[in-house]
Amino acid sequence: MEKKFIYIPAFLVLFLISSYCIAQDIHFSQYYLSPLSLNPANTGNYKGDYRLFGNYRSQWRDIDKAYNTFSAGGDANFYPMNQQVSGGLIFLNDRSGGNLVVNKIFPSVAVHKKIAGVQLHGGLQPGFVIKTIDFYAHSFPEQLNWNTGKFDNTLPNTETNVNQRYSYFDLNAGFAANKRFGKWEPEIGLAFFHLNQPRETFLQNTNRLNIRQIYNAGLTYYLHPVFNVKAYTMCGYTTKASDWVSGINGEYILSQNTFFTNSVFAGMMWRDGLKRNSDAAIATAGLNYNNYTIGFSYDITLSQLNTAVDRKGAFEIALIYKAKNTRLSKKAIPCERY
Repeated sequence: MEKKFIYIPAFLVLFLISSYCIAQDIHFSQYYLSPLSLNPANTGNYKGDYRLFGNYRSQWRDIDKAYNTFSAGGDANFYPMNQQVSGGLIFLNDRSGGNLVVNKIFPSVAVHKKIAGVQLHGGLQPGFVIKTIDFYAHSFPEQLNWNTGKFDNTLPNTETNVNQRYSYFDLNAGFAANKRFGKWEPEIGLAFFHLNQPRETFLQNTNRLNIRQIYNAGLTYYLHPVFNVKAYTMCGYTTKASDWVSGINGEYILSQNTFFTNSVFAGMMWRDGLKRNSDAAIATAGLNYNNYTIGFSYDITLSQLNTAVDRKGAFEIALIYKAKNTRLSKKAIPCERY
């Protein structure tokens, strides 16, 4: 499976409307640990010189030819003329049903600006997509061998005008904003995928991808110096496909220094759809240690598919390495008092 800044009202509105949103595309349950696949505006949206990340998702392993998704990439911050700009790259690989393979590679750029205390972010992702399918791994009605009573995929399948490989240019863009108000820190994001509505088909027709929209919001409450709570929601939709994920995490801080916060976190998430069809309950856990963040999640299937998979769902692991920030964030000029 798979919107200026009145922050708290906007966050609540997104929570309320997200159950009515209608997106089928490569996705992760821990979307907040896959920043560049969520929103191009997240390129460089962190405190640090550079960042490397990777995600792996294995879904419905009890079903033959299960779904597997992998991503890897990185981004870095630059400051020409004392302005923050960022560049990055993300690679995604998805294998559906064993034989449909999707590879995506997206360079990513973003600009960041602080206006009236509000951190604003805008990003762009031009990229290239390759889809392949192996016809010889499938059987067609015409490949029934009447002599043996079995299907033989070495026989002609009589399918014409069908390609086993297709590629196209794709374009994504996004915006995000965040600001801290005392113990509260809200954030909102909006991203558009397939802006150029590329032609995508193995057949000789003009099927085009509709624009996919992603709305996300988060609200962190710094309850105590060693404990905070974060609620978040993400809604994606295009045509008749939808994905809505919401959850809450609690984080316990073990130690802090100038550059890093060492902590552990855990929580629960919920995935739903347009017609409030419960899809999965998701358990999450992870830790931050020096430069590293590692997160785990497990989807428990709640849909009608649970009969086939015995309520088993998807396992995910996410890893992020973040280099410390060597740029001064505060400047002070010492002077004598009189």
